[in-house]
Amino acid sequence: MKKFLAKAAALLLLLPLLTACPKQQGAQTLRIYNWSDYMPEAVIQEFERREKAKVVLDTYDDPEAMISKLQAGGDSEYDLVILSDYLVGQLAKQGIILELDRSKIPNFKNLDPSFTNPAYDPQSRHSVVYQWGTTGLAYREDRVKGPVDSWGVLFDPAQSVGSFLLLTEMREQVGAALRYLGASVNSTDPTVLERAKQVLLEAKRRSQGFAGGTDAVQQVLSGNVAVAVAYSGDAFRAMQENPRVKYVIPKEGGTLWSDVLTILSKSKNAELAYRFINYLLEPEVAAKVSNGIGYGTPVSPALPMIEARDNPIIYPSPEVRRKLEFLGDLGPAADLYNRLWAEVRAQ
Repeated sequence: MKKFLAKAAALLLLLPLLTACPKQQGAQTLRIYNWSDYMPEAVIQEFERREKAKVVLDTYDDPEAMISKLQAGGDSEYDLVILSDYLVGQLAKQGIILELDRSKIPNFKNLDPSFTNPAYDPQSRHSVVYQWGTTGLAYREDRVKGPVDSWGVLFDPAQSVGSFLLLTEMREQVGAALRYLGASVNSTDPTVLERAKQVLLEAKRRSQGFAGGTDAVQQVLSGNVAVAVAYSGDAFRAMQENPRVKYVIPKEGGTLWSDVLTILSKSKNAELAYRFINYLLEPEVAAKVSNGIGYGTPVSPALPMIEARDNPIIYPSPEVRRKLEFLGDLGPAADLYNRLWAEVRAQ
């Protein structure tokens, strides 16, 4: 009887612990949705070690597909999403991402002031800049048949230098066509957008199709295509593997973009997400991220630790930056872009 009572007492003592275990495990799991190949594994592992937590990472290459997934209920599957700057306003209006509590991100002070009050998210109310870069053209110098210095290598048959890939990301690819036409990447003029659509349709017919940023550069690296629309960091990493890969921002200009950290409104572990954002803003961690993936850091104290801080591909000169634009929130005009892109992809 005493033995039974002892066992019963032991079970009663263990019961709160047993019932707490699933809750504790859930509270220590951070679920992240991120671009492909966009965060060093060592950075994630160090956070897991510090917090005694588990990070579950899912990736995407097409932001339109990512948005569709979140809107279809996927917003309850993640805590933190890294996304393109121009999407912040849309997701904030839809209530998909939280308004951030800055008191929980003390390392926000480490951000360069140029990234603390962006036009797409005034006062960084809903997002924190993670990385930044440019969009241009990656090419294999041994595969092209002429100079690569203009968006015309895609859009003007007379300037063609070889086979090429277009980018799956709508705003970047439409923006490239708009810059080629001498317009802003944020133009909402229906006449200009119709011209951009025709330019894109003609280019699509001559292209090798569409690819996500990482895959597009891999196709250039392997020599399967001569040219591809590419993000600067992907091109930089490819250049380290093969010096015949080059990257250029076309003379017409292009986009200067930032990818941002956001917390989902339905996050099951927002506190851990805040700690992860704060962790990424530590100078040493920020340097590991940028050194690992080849994009620009917005964390000023990290710059002395950046290996490529003098590389114009990652940190373009002021002269080049003057030719670049941020992609803005289109508001109601987003429907114009969506219809344009649907027609381009369907035809």
